[in-house]
Amino acid sequence: MAPKSNFRWIAAALALLATAQTPAPPQRSYVGVQALVMTGVHRDVAGSQYGIGGGPLVQARIVSHRFALSLEGIPVVSIPDTRPSVAYGQATPKLGIFNGQFEYALDTRRTLWLGLGETIYNQRTPLPAKAQSVSSRLAGVRYTARYLHAFNASHWLEAFVGTAPMLTGSDVYVYLDGSPNTVKPERASEIDASLAFGYRRRRTEWLIGLRTLNFAAQFVNTGEGADRNVGIGPMLEWRHTF
Repeated sequence: MAPKSNFRWIAAALALLATAQTPAPPQRSYVGVQALVMTGVHRDVAGSQYGIGGGPLVQARIVSHRFALSLEGIPVVSIPDTRPSVAYGQATPKLGIFNGQFEYALDTRRTLWLGLGETIYNQRTPLPAKAQSVSSRLAGVRYTARYLHAFNASHWLEAFVGTAPMLTGSDVYVYLDGSPNTVKPERASEIDASLAFGYRRRRTEWLIGLRTLNFAAQFVNTGEGADRNVGIGPMLEWRHTF
């Protein structure tokens, strides 16, 4: 099922949950950091690379009545290949992500939010067995849904889904023997989701849960599959509220 179809189903389910009579969830502007560790696989026509890695995602959210601006970004981090492939050899893929969107609360209690923004992916994958490396920068429109369910004044559940159904850019192949670079136009789709429990004490909030990413790309000129990146892992987020 395409990421766009998945997003529609999830948004409909969250809309039904938003009708439940529960305490209003906390809504404050904040800055914070999300510590994320993921295990997953990178696949393309040459084979698969498996690894585990992590990094800090800088978070910021500005809330004003039923509008919000949410931003997050992770610098380019390395993910060591724990199972070297015959095609690639021992490699260490690198990945950087920026997400940003404006959100609007559909209900007055500000339980369900829908958003529109942008996703940017930067990645570089060394291929030592091929004496080359490939890097890319992809960007596209991002759609999001956020659902907040409060258990009491200081504990809540937070579910989030974001998808970018059309990311565009190019793969650039660099050859270590000095051959001219090869540029291949690329399009991709991406979906990420998280589920976390939150706790608040004064101006500090903590969230602990799971997050998953699913990214798939293909080459524009040939229709051939390009990168496929899938990962899941635990997240711990700290927020300072205003």
